[in-house]
Amino acid sequence: GAVFGPYGLGYVRSNEVVEFFGFLGSAFLLMMAGFEVKFESFEMFGRRVVLMAFINASIPFIVGLGIMRFFGYDWFSSLLVGVIFISSSLAIVSSSLTSIKMLKTDIGKEIMSAVVIEDVFSLLLLAVLLQTISPITEIPLPQYFFVLLASVFLLFKFLPYILKFALRYIRRYKKNVEEDYEREIHVVVVLLIAVLLYFSWIGVHPIVAAFIVGLLLSRVVKSEVLIHKIHTLSYGLFVPVFAFIVGTKLDIGVFTKLESGDVLMVSLILGLIISKLVSGFIAGRLVGFSSLHSWMFGVASTAQLTTTLAVVFIASGFFFFNSTLVTAIILLTIVTSVFSPIVLSLLARKQ
Repeated sequence: GAVFGPYGLGYVRSNEVVEFFGFLGSAFLLMMAGFEVKFESFEMFGRRVVLMAFINASIPFIVGLGIMRFFGYDWFSSLLVGVIFISSSLAIVSSSLTSIKMLKTDIGKEIMSAVVIEDVFSLLLLAVLLQTISPITEIPLPQYFFVLLASVFLLFKFLPYILKFALRYIRRYKKNVEEDYEREIHVVVVLLIAVLLYFSWIGVHPIVAAFIVGLLLSRVVKSEVLIHKIHTLSYGLFVPVFAFIVGTKLDIGVFTKLESGDVLMVSLILGLIISKLVSGFIAGRLVGFSSLHSWMFGVASTAQLTTTLAVVFIASGFFFFNSTLVTAIILLTIVTSVFSPIVLSLLARKQ
């Protein structure tokens, strides 16, 4: 995307079609982020996990907000970067903990639970910010927040029953196994569209709504074949297209000359990594983790991908982020996505 985009060779330029496919890809990326949340990780949910999430979210949020204000950005852009600093990549954290055989341990479950809370909170905060600056609905903000939470709660309560009933009805009239799974994927896609339309109607940005849909689906879709088909549809088509389109927003030219933008990039990358490391260590020690496990929590939480790229896509679409800031944040996702798994693996060897 960076090579063929407008800042590279110039073969691909933004238009309505490109932006539409980018929107579809971002929706599927957020849906898969929610879909990959394992609710078994909430077995360890409690005050310890809430404290971990609060410390590991609030300190980076303040740091991200402060960096942006220091470089002269407006409050809204600064708050969006603060939201990015709150989040972590669920997929990267989960796969990293799995690779070091920690995901099913008590420590691993607490780390995953804290990261899930941070990611969900960052997306809800993103929904509120977008409603504040560019309202999709005329519902006043306090009532909007209540309607959003009530909708999520009711869907969590009743959507599993609806999906189970629909899948059971389909299986009753199946002709063969392959056709059965094809119909099931159709039901899931129709359900996704229906819930997205509902959230769009109440004023939630569709990308945020897609994450909520993924969370809902993760509770009821248990078939390995169906899960594989959803993965293939998302990661085989829509997500790569989204990554390509985000890449077209990467301004390679900023690397060829030393400007204030380079200082911003370094500040954002170091600010996020240091604030996540320090806050993770403090949170871990406060809940009784060893020093090593506290550092592991901090390192795991540095990974940025899903929410970060979604914010970049939304903010650049509304022209809240200039090309320098977009490039800085995309670079941030690349660095942290490499940094977190490698350092976590090195720390695991010391156990």
